[in-house]
Amino acid sequence: MIQYEHAKFHPRLLLQRRGSVVPFSCMVALPGAMLAVVLKLLAAHIGWPWLGLDDRDTVAGVAWTSVISLLGFLVVFRTSQAYSRFWEGTASLYRMQGEWFNAASSLVAFCKLSKADK
Repeated sequence: MIQYEHAKFHPRLLLQRRGSVVPFSCMVALPGAMLAVVLKLLAAHIGWPWLGLDDRDTVAGVAWTSVISLLGFLVVFRTSQAYSRFWEGTASLYRMQGEWFNAASSLVAFCKLSKADK
């Protein structure tokens, strides 16, 4: 965990190797970004009429549709995972409450019928 001093936050904390997600996210995102730039430059200079991507509106529409579809899938998947974890935790909590109630009631019953001196 990063130990923060009071009121001494500095942007270089984001670039630390330990405790920051920025270096890992850059490592994941930069290859895809570089590939996109290379493909865009090749398409601008060479052109790919055999792909049918000459129309800018078509390319933008396909790109936005793909991104929105992917994000929608991820949101639905993560929401269903969180929902199932919530109900699993709730069931475990009620099961634990029942076990504690059973233990307490057994303790009271055993103490009540005990023949030991009070």
